[in-house]
Amino acid sequence: MAGCSRIEYMADLIIEFLKDYGYLGMGIMAFLAGTVVPITSEVLLVFFLGIGLNAVGLTLAATIGNTLGGVTCFMIGYLTTKEKVQRFFKVPDRRMKRADMLIQKYGYWTAAFSFLPVLGEVFLLSLGIMRVNRFKVISLMALGKLFRYSLVVISAIGISKFFGF
Repeated sequence: MAGCSRIEYMADLIIEFLKDYGYLGMGIMAFLAGTVVPITSEVLLVFFLGIGLNAVGLTLAATIGNTLGGVTCFMIGYLTTKEKVQRFFKVPDRRMKRADMLIQKYGYWTAAFSFLPVLGEVFLLSLGIMRVNRFKVISLMALGKLFRYSLVVISAIGISKFFGF
């Protein structure tokens, strides 16, 4: 019995720690996921929801962190060349060509789809390489990422709980 309560006590401490630093942790993990680091921030988002953190706060933390990660990708592209990006990040030529083709066709609007796995980062690197308007790219990227995280949260908790009624 005593061992069981000690384990429960430790679990409670860990959960309290995550609750206290959850929004910052969510933002950091979403930032890393927004760069070329292969992390799925959606799983962590659902976990934090499960331990009782506020849905709107988590959505905002994830969106801000992931958008800043995306800005990092965009700026890497902006400050370097296509060849260096492909060589350093090992982006296959076919993926880069596909991103370039979509950007040529849809322009800065592709930034709204930067939340897509793998291709999203390539979009942002390519948009940076092409020197597309930063304000438009960042604005559409943030909206796309907000949409994605809102969808994850609403799917996890339901629309009425998200809006507080």
